[in-house]
Amino acid sequence: MKDIIQNIFDRHSLGVVKEVSELKGGTFNRVFGVSTEKRKYAVKVVCDSKKEVLTYEKGLIETEVKVYELLQGTQSVYFPKIHGFNYADGYEHKYLIMDFVEGSMLNKTKLSKEEYGEVMYSLGKAMAEIHRVRGEGFGYMQCGLKSTMREAYLSMTDNLIADARRKVRDIPFADRVRRAIDENISAFDSVTVPVLNHFDLWGGNIVVKDGKLSALIDCERAMFGVPEGDFISLDYLAPFNIEKNRQLVEGYNSVASEKISFEGDSLKRFYLMRLLLGMIVFTESHYRYGKLSPMYIGSKIFGRQVIKNAVKGLENI
Repeated sequence: MKDIIQNIFDRHSLGVVKEVSELKGGTFNRVFGVSTEKRKYAVKVVCDSKKEVLTYEKGLIETEVKVYELLQGTQSVYFPKIHGFNYADGYEHKYLIMDFVEGSMLNKTKLSKEEYGEVMYSLGKAMAEIHRVRGEGFGYMQCGLKSTMREAYLSMTDNLIADARRKVRDIPFADRVRRAIDENISAFDSVTVPVLNHFDLWGGNIVVKDGKLSALIDCERAMFGVPEGDFISLDYLAPFNIEKNRQLVEGYNSVASEKISFEGDSLKRFYLMRLLLGMIVFTESHYRYGKLSPMYIGSKIFGRQVIKNAVKGLENI
């Protein structure tokens, strides 16, 4: 792998590669920490361009580049600077070269109650700033933006159902899922402004340093959607509890141009976005892992549970 990365670095005049180590946690592309004589980089490499992927995963490097470029002016949190990429030419590897972000992941960090509350408040402010980036339509850039969130959501869920069926699988609780979507999809109709969603703000993508929020990484799942879509990832399973998430919501509302309430249609949008994420997690397990892999079993079970709890949340509103 060092030879491949050196060739990539030569294409961008980034110097001599001294050390390469694969970073854990990535499930779609391989990610490496790469040191040169001057600095350290994070390099994301698509090593198998012929691998079968979900519909929305086609062209992810291009989308991620665009998202990082849109977020470079963010003041409340750091997003890695891009030093090189390839997603279009005839070179055999697609890749993305970024700054290496120092710090530790939130899910691997021990914080005091006060520190955790401060990180959540700062994360809420960062989310509000991300949502100031507006799109020309809703949904995934790589799939074609839609004029309404209703249209985008139905397209995304229909694609996931088709992706699952290509693996001779059905989305769990299919009848309840369809009924929950049909009965609650109107909650999107009052949303007229597409806001950028990171859509993967779980603890493994939140970087903490010295007890404070430092950076956000991994924008592969980014889309233009609704503000509620970025609140689903810290706890995928529990019913939304505004008291438990008070610092996060207060941080968000302290700077957001439009406050978020998680009442009525807002709460419905929250559970609809969680349902979408559950469908992604369940379906991708059949594309990313071998059937004997513990990751396959764990991802499948987890995705199924996220779907179940999201549907239950919608049924109980």
